[in-house]
Amino acid sequence: MKKCVLPLISTISCIVIFARGESFAASEPRIRVLVSQGKELHFRADKSRPLIVRGINSTGKSIKSFKVNVVNGQLRYSTNKDFSKWRYLSKNRQIRITTRDSRGVWLGQRRFGGELRLLERDNSIYVINYLKIEKYLKSVVGSEMPKDWPLEALKAQAVAARTYALHQLKKRSDYDVDSSISSQVYLGVEAETNRTVQAVNSTRSLVMLHKGRLIDAVFHSSSGGQTESSKEVWGKYRPYLISVRDYDQISPSYKWEKKIEQKKLAQIFKQIGGFNTIRITQKTNTDRISSAKVYGPKGVKTISGKELRSLLDLKSTLVSFQLIPDHIERNLGKNRAYSYEEDINSADKKFLIESSRENILIDQLPQIKDNNFLLVKGSGSGHGAGLSQWGAKNMADRGASFRKILRHFYRGVKITAFREN
Repeated sequence: MKKCVLPLISTISCIVIFARGESFAASEPRIRVLVSQGKELHFRADKSRPLIVRGINSTGKSIKSFKVNVVNGQLRYSTNKDFSKWRYLSKNRQIRITTRDSRGVWLGQRRFGGELRLLERDNSIYVINYLKIEKYLKSVVGSEMPKDWPLEALKAQAVAARTYALHQLKKRSDYDVDSSISSQVYLGVEAETNRTVQAVNSTRSLVMLHKGRLIDAVFHSSSGGQTESSKEVWGKYRPYLISVRDYDQISPSYKWEKKIEQKKLAQIFKQIGGFNTIRITQKTNTDRISSAKVYGPKGVKTISGKELRSLLDLKSTLVSFQLIPDHIERNLGKNRAYSYEEDINSADKKFLIESSRENILIDQLPQIKDNNFLLVKGSGSGHGAGLSQWGAKNMADRGASFRKILRHFYRGVKITAFREN
C-alpha cells in the first residue's frame, strides 16, 4: 500500500466547477501511466482477438504475440512465434499496441486496457499506458485496497486517487504517474472488481479542492495512531495536510518489529566501518524520526529519517531501536566482554555503556559482534500524511460516509465535481 515520498510542488490545472456528471464523459481526461520498463518485453493477445500494432509493417498478419527489445538505443521487434527474426524500428516511429478485446493486452502476467505506447529511453523500453482516468481508477482502487473492504472506504480511496491523478497530469514529458507506490499502485485489468467499479462509478467526477484548486491528495497505509503533516514529511506546508488522529488500530502494521542482523548493518554502513549504534537526534511532533546519527568504528554518519527508513527498509519512521548483543568486545590489547542491552530511543540520552571500570562513550565503541542484532520497534506503514487507508476502513466499519472520512484526513477541502479545461 501507499506510499513513498510524493512531490508537493505542482502546477495547478484550471478547474471549472459544474453539476456532477454534466458533460464529464465528453471531456474525461486521459492519463499516461508508466507500467513497465526493461530491455525486452513480451505482449500477447487473449484467445481469438489479435493485437493491433501500429508503427510496424505487419503486412496484414493477425498478430497474437509481439516481442520488442532494445539494442544500442534502437528498438527492434518480432511477431507471433517467429522470434528468431528481428526487425529494427526507425527512431522516428513509435509502436502503439491495442486490441478489440475489452479485457486488454497482456504484458507479462498483467493485462492493461486502453493503448500501450513504447518509448526508448536510456537504452531501456518504457511502456506507457494511455487510458481514460475513470477506467484507470477502477484498477487503482482495487490495487490499493482489498475489494472486500467497506464500500465507503473504497469510495474515499476513489476520490483521493482521482484527485491525486488529476493533480499529476502533464507534469512530466513522457508520462503522468507510474504504477508503483511512488505514485499510486495500478495493477491493470485484473485488479478491477464489481465493488471497485461501483466505488468509482458512484463517485464519478468527484475531486477535492482547497481554495478552488486540486489538492495533492497523498495517502498511506496506516500512521500508527496520528497522521503526519506535510511540513514534517516534505518540508512544505499544506493547510489540508495537517496532523490528525488516526483510527488505524486494526491495521496489521499498527505495531511491528524488525530484526536486523549485524552483518546486514555492516554492509549498509560500510562507509563508517560498520555499525555500533544509532542515536536519534531529532523527532517530529508525532514522534517520528527527523534525523539520527549512526556510529561506526570509523566514523559517524548523520542521516535523515527518510534516508534511514530507506536504508533499513522500514515501514515508517515512527520507530525506536534496541541493540540486543550478548557481548561486546573492545580491542584494547585484550578482550573484555560487556553485558549490553541498551534502549536507544531518546534524543536526549548520553548513550553510555556501563562497565566495572569506566563509562565508554558510544562513538568510541568497537563494532558489535556478528551474532548481535538491532531490534526495531515501529508503528504504522508509509509516510503518514493524508488519508490513512486502515483508518478509513475502521471509520467506514463504524458507519462513516466517504465524505466524512475524506474531510477528516484532508482538512478544509471541498468535495465537488470537476471539469478540466
